[in-house]
Amino acid sequence: MAVFCYRLRGVLRAVTALHMGSGARTGVIKHCRPFIPGAVLRGAIGTAMMKSVCKLDEPLANHESCEHFTECLYAQLFGEEFGKKSNIYFRFAYPMHLKCDKPFLPAPKTLARCQNPQCRKEFDVLVSPFECDACPGSVKPFDGFKCEGCGLLERQPVTISRITLTAVDKGRVSAAQVAGAGTLHTLEIIPKGAKFACDLIVDGDFGRAVDVVKAALVKALPDEGIGGSKSRGLGKVEVEDLRVEELDDDVVRRRAEEIDTRRFSVRLVSPMVLEGETLEPTSLLEAARRAYTWVFHEGKPKLPEVRLEGKRVGVEMFSGWSLKTGRRRRMEPAVSAGSVFQFRCDENSRELALAFAALEYHAVGTYKPHGCGQVVVEAAR
Repeated sequence: MAVFCYRLRGVLRAVTALHMGSGARTGVIKHCRPFIPGAVLRGAIGTAMMKSVCKLDEPLANHESCEHFTECLYAQLFGEEFGKKSNIYFRFAYPMHLKCDKPFLPAPKTLARCQNPQCRKEFDVLVSPFECDACPGSVKPFDGFKCEGCGLLERQPVTISRITLTAVDKGRVSAAQVAGAGTLHTLEIIPKGAKFACDLIVDGDFGRAVDVVKAALVKALPDEGIGGSKSRGLGKVEVEDLRVEELDDDVVRRRAEEIDTRRFSVRLVSPMVLEGETLEPTSLLEAARRAYTWVFHEGKPKLPEVRLEGKRVGVEMFSGWSLKTGRRRRMEPAVSAGSVFQFRCDENSRELALAFAALEYHAVGTYKPHGCGQVVVEAAR
């Protein structure tokens, strides 16, 4: 069987405190995400690889003008920066549940829980009840994370603390004035020792690049660091227990046997950026066809129609970092991780199940190399 991708998985450990800024702030307090976006890892690994594979003494800002551009491994893997197909995909690194060694993923938007502390019954349905059927308690939606292994619910899966720093005006080489707070500002941080599930995929045609990517993760990433305030000692990480898996289409065929396409849910594991505001049947099927072609190296299959039955979604703004321009990309609306779309099909199609199994590796929408659009196909709610 031909390998369609190489999957590199390990544990990302915070050697120092981390600041995963979301751009959100309250006054002078800069808020922190409890996870590491794929775009952050992509930027750090991309910068490290750019330095390691470049044949020049110093990488050019305009890579296309380099005489070695067509044979450059960095340009081939990170093709999205140059209007081409990317061949490396970074997934969001979510915090690990240390008791069962599985990651905390964003809880489904369909999940609700009884507010009675002595009950805490969970409901995972498209339309949750107002009152618990096991006690007199009220039922409210749960906003947080759920362990992929044991199912433990946590509103905040890692501790978030705060440190106060002095702002610096680099132009004047002096303390900077922050509106309303003098020279001080506050960062929310993830403490050192926190662990995250590290997961990325390299296209099957680039097996020669796996050792380079692995070296960048193990050796270069600790030097590059991730997140904000790296110059102040934050952001140092190390990758542990890194392993490489060669995935062939047998993996997808086995997964397809578990999917019943007559009625199913699609749950987002990471934010999804689409032109529309939701995941319509046409966009789902087109993404599934592309994933099928990517895995099986065949033409796009003819898939049966599906109908959207219902959805529970959240909306947020998404932005990433452009390695080519060295600046943040424009903000775009995205469907939040944990959103659930429920569909129905008139038949239990083997081809459709294979396409959905492939889609779990390939993702939906734009910014797939940045970790966006990761989905899981599940039984209907």
